Amino acid sequence: MKLLVLGGTHHAGRAVVETALEVTGFDAQLLWAPPALLQEEGFPLGMEFGLRYPHDPAPTGIHDADVGVALAAGLTCRPLRETLAATWAWLRAEGDPRPRPDTPAPDAWFDPAAEQRVLARLQNKERS
Repeated sequence: MKLLVLGGTHHAGRAVVETALEVTGFDAQLLWAPPALLQEEGFPLGMEFGLRYPHDPAPTGIHDADVGVALAAGLTCRPLRETLAATWAWLRAEGDPRPRPDTPAPDAWFDPAAEQRVLARLQNKERS
């Protein structure tokens, strides 16, 4: 089991991560950190998913894009579980896509020492 530390209490973010764990069958314990704790340790809120625009190798966050025009033009979204299941099936069949050469490795997104401090604080809080 791996412990995953995630920020905030936003319902949609929780739904994505919890549904992804269910769909993939990964055994992980999720620890939800209060935004204030993550900010104290220098984690940029809203960057947890590490999304990027093609012209910018730095994570931009999941809420930076305005999809209003696409929705007005008739964009519809399929259910989350269906989307995650299809994506997981595709990744298992095709393998992970090759990262762009200018994309930093995930282990470079955050300071590992800060991550360990947050994890320790959350685990200590759970014990008390």
